[in-house]
Amino acid sequence: MCKSPVRPRILIADDHACMLSTIARLVGDDCDVIGTVADGEELLREAHRLNPDLIILDIFMPVLDGFAAGRRIKAELPQIPFIYITLDPDPALIAEATRIGASALVAKESAAKLLIDAARRATEGAS
Repeated sequence: MCKSPVRPRILIADDHACMLSTIARLVGDDCDVIGTVADGEELLREAHRLNPDLIILDIFMPVLDGFAAGRRIKAELPQIPFIYITLDPDPALIAEATRIGASALVAKESAAKLLIDAARRATEGAS
């Protein structure tokens, strides 16, 4: 997936443990999963602490939803690209993800190939 000479370091946020482990397995062959978290506040704390090359996050999470977390990531850590994953690829959600500055929005039902492709594009040139 991630073909950079240095393996990109990825932080994953989803409130469903099964989805966290699935995403980690999908990207884990080519990237280093440096952390997984279950809510937006925890994501922000870990993003500041770990400084990942890419964040993959769910839109609908407790404590702080993915859109609010994405806005803060863009403001506080603008160098880190992020990809949204969601069960509901509604056009309004896609528009909001784009407006916030996400690299992509991927539907969970088609996550495998699309997530790998989106992560590759988002981490091209990552150091």
